[in-house]
Amino acid sequence: MNGKAEIAISMLIWGSVGIFGRFSELSGAGVAFARVSLGFLLLALIIRLFEGENLSEIPKTLGERWRPLLGLGAALAFNWAFLFTAFNYTSIANAILVYYTAPILATLLSWRFLGERISGRRWALIGLAFLGLALIVSGQRLSLNDRDFVGVILAFTAALFYALIPNFGRSLREVDGKLLTLLQLGLEP
Repeated sequence: MNGKAEIAISMLIWGSVGIFGRFSELSGAGVAFARVSLGFLLLALIIRLFEGENLSEIPKTLGERWRPLLGLGAALAFNWAFLFTAFNYTSIANAILVYYTAPILATLLSWRFLGERISGRRWALIGLAFLGLALIVSGQRLSLNDRDFVGVILAFTAALFYALIPNFGRSLREVDGKLLTLLQLGLEP
């Protein structure tokens, strides 16, 4: 399969996430559990069929790296649970637009906790992105008791957990990507 086809399939899958979450009639945690379980089983099967020797690395990797792996698994689980719950409270568009603050949050987290430098231009872009988020939220009549407001807060919380993933993953760069994803899915609480 060529790269364009892989991207198109990925976009179709990602684009259906909100629809599946909304119409599955499962709770956010239920949808997250279904995604994790299915993802873990399919990826384990694929790795076993095509790269059986990689599975033998699991005990060693777990023994040496269980803390960051557990952090990654928890961040992914909470990310999905909050995102799918947000879909039940606000429109899919609102939830996804707020969720897209995750890269900005990841940048801020890496600046604050990992000592990365942020240029003046990047600070301006971060401010512009948060201004966009404020415009999204202000365009609606939201109150603290409003379902849309709760959905926006849930989506922002999902983005915060998603932003933790690349920061936790920095200590796992030497782990094979497929194996890392399998362990991350398998270690979700």
